[in-house]
Amino acid sequence: MMDKICAAIGIAALSMGIAALVPSSAVAQESTLDAVKQRGTLIAGVKSDYPPFGYVDQGGNVVGFDIEMMKYLAKRLGVKLELKPVSSANRIPMLQSKAVDVVCASMGITKDRVKAVDFTVPYVLGETKFLVKKGSGIKGYADLAGKTITYTQGTPWGDAIKREQPAAKTLVFQDKPQAVIAVQQGRADAYVDDGAPIVVFAKEHKELEAVGEAAPPSPLGIAVRLNDPVWRNEINFALIDAWQDGTYKKLYREYFGEEPNPKFTIYSWTY
Repeated sequence: MMDKICAAIGIAALSMGIAALVPSSAVAQESTLDAVKQRGTLIAGVKSDYPPFGYVDQGGNVVGFDIEMMKYLAKRLGVKLELKPVSSANRIPMLQSKAVDVVCASMGITKDRVKAVDFTVPYVLGETKFLVKKGSGIKGYADLAGKTITYTQGTPWGDAIKREQPAAKTLVFQDKPQAVIAVQQGRADAYVDDGAPIVVFAKEHKELEAVGEAAPPSPLGIAVRLNDPVWRNEINFALIDAWQDGTYKKLYREYFGEEPNPKFTIYSWTY
């Protein structure tokens, strides 16, 4: 009997010893930061059809403000950069499936999205504008009752249209060029999106113009997977450094053609 008791105690002690070697979270979750450094490459999801955030230049290269921010992060980490094109519809699934380490793709921070991904501090302030034919008389949602508004899948504009102009019809596309063409061809009366790309599209197509009503700016963030504060904050610190060393403002002027919104800043967390 004593032999059985001693054996049981021995097994229990061994189990406790093994448990002591295991982190309190059973298996410690590896941060994406660790994976990126071990791999030696940062895989970033970026847009390639959304100037000035991400687009293809005349040489066939993907360039833009978001791409430059990812270059800055990769250099800070001492790793190479691999760019993977994403769309508004697939950028969250690609992040969740670990196809990319981070999504830097003009992504608005919304209540619905924070259920699926985490965001860094805001890195750009966006605004709403419409792409319309010149002379249409359209200035905003109030002028679009009974008319067709186009937007792209995976963006918050569908909900915004229902809220701001429920009498409007909608036309949804997978990518931005299709939405622009719909306005050109008269299949849509307006294309709603963030202000920066709409202004670029208007400059590229002289028969179109960018219009919009005054509205509070909305914050855009860089997305990471849920429950990875180490990785999220590493990117936050990179954004802080870029702001403080002048890189951010230089790149913003280069790609947006103006100074950042005077109400915007990236505050330092370091003291």
